[in-house]
Amino acid sequence: MKLDEDIMEENLEDDTEEFNFEEDIDREDGTEENIDEKNSRLEEINRLEQEVREYKERLMRTAAEYDNFRKRTEKEKLQMYSNAMSKAILSILPAVDSLEMAEKSAEGGNESYKKGLSMVKAQFNEALKKLGVESFGEVGDDFNPDLHNAVSHIDDEKNEKENVVSEVFQKGYKLQDKVIRHAMVQVVN
Repeated sequence: MKLDEDIMEENLEDDTEEFNFEEDIDREDGTEENIDEKNSRLEEINRLEQEVREYKERLMRTAAEYDNFRKRTEKEKLQMYSNAMSKAILSILPAVDSLEMAEKSAEGGNESYKKGLSMVKAQFNEALKKLGVESFGEVGDDFNPDLHNAVSHIDDEKNEKENVVSEVFQKGYKLQDKVIRHAMVQVVN
């Protein structure tokens, strides 16, 4: 029986040598396969994360472009309104000028006629004021090339100041800060 036991032990040892538990575990877990699969999943995750970053960046740029577009169109809309208002007022100004000249020429004439002209002129001036239009260009103002158009110069030794408006030929008008029409003036040098 001893012989049978020795043979069994040898067979058992042979079986043990042939059967590698680690390799079997590796095969069962598929570690090499799992590593490749994990690597490919990680690569896929990295690629998707990069894609998400790119989409976020595009979204941010698009949102910024839209915001800039909205601001620009709002600004353009305000400028169009201001330009249209300026053109409309500029077309009315000759009538205001005519009323002022008629009022000056009516001096010494019929009082009721003069009063009527003053009333109409006051109505025009009130309407312009409601629209935000201001007149400028008075005798004694300092000459400002941004506001005044000097059509003539005179020398006056009596006047101590230089570059002063001595006569106004046509009043200037501005809408808020925008000059609609420059005042035509004579300047003392």
